[in-house]
Amino acid sequence: MLIAPLSASMSFTEAADSFLDSRTAINMNGRFRYVAPRTFQGYVEQLRMLRRFFGELRLDQIHAGHLRSFQEARSSGDGFTRHLQGPGAGRDVPTIAGPAAINRELGMLKRIMVLSQAWTQQLEANYLRLQEPDTDIPRALSPDEQDRFLATAAATPDWNVIWWYALVVLCTTFSSDEMRTLRQGDINLTYQVLSVNRNFGKNRYRRREVTLNDGACLFALERLLERSIELGGREPERFLFPFRMARGHYDGERPVSRTGLRKDFEAVRACASVPWFCLNGLRHTAITRMAEANIPWAIIQKRAGHVTAKMTWHYIHISEQAERAAMKAMHLKQPVVSIAQYQLRQSLA
Repeated sequence: MLIAPLSASMSFTEAADSFLDSRTAINMNGRFRYVAPRTFQGYVEQLRMLRRFFGELRLDQIHAGHLRSFQEARSSGDGFTRHLQGPGAGRDVPTIAGPAAINRELGMLKRIMVLSQAWTQQLEANYLRLQEPDTDIPRALSPDEQDRFLATAAATPDWNVIWWYALVVLCTTFSSDEMRTLRQGDINLTYQVLSVNRNFGKNRYRRREVTLNDGACLFALERLLERSIELGGREPERFLFPFRMARGHYDGERPVSRTGLRKDFEAVRACASVPWFCLNGLRHTAITRMAEANIPWAIIQKRAGHVTAKMTWHYIHISEQAERAAMKAMHLKQPVVSIAQYQLRQSLA
């Protein structure tokens, strides 16, 4: 296979294709890879968004104004939309990216332009990265937003898979990767236990078993199992969310792609008026609810699977806020004994 070297005269689309070709595994199903599958999929997603904006523009024509315009378009969703299905069908909703995602995408553009010798000193001097928030923890839904999101997903049959998905995550704290790689055999409804697929677990802490103590979660898993069997067949190794090959045709031996549920998810969040919410935010919403309920941190950490020190302090802070609110509410409901009353009682005792 001949891989064309990158040059400044290439269009962005040509350069992006050549970049991906140079990093495509020798054998995608084997162990001969240049980069990890997750890394390669990240390249594909970043380049897909960059293509929408830069498309056929030649690399040597790209200037700092283009970079600024891309930042504005991605942060507002201008030109980056998804067609809405279900209620409100026929209209497009914006796909809005955060500062971290925009910086990663433009970092990929810079990488390609450097390889093609199209990245100039002027671009280096004028390109400004967006300031990213101090925390990389996705924003969680408030209790009211959570109820509205679930009600929206439950109201439309075409979106029920997102409803069931959310009910499972809110009980188990599973991440989006842990959910999409679940197999039928990972679900034990008899003993009410759900296991992370050990072939896909992020690390040894995340390869865990979680007890299912919520009726809504059990209901959702039953529905998802029925759907999995109907679409991809019944086998312990078949994936709970089978891969869609074409309309009405699924492969149960492959898990849904990272973007396979995105269209329905984004439609639900748009109708629920939470356009900022991301799929992995469901995991953090689940942990937030537990922290607000003052569940001991050791239990939360065991259920969620070893979170970072930054996340630990984040959720401990939420727990402390919940404790203060509960104590304040308790004191507002009960009469407070003043110092004078206390001294009088002591003198009469």
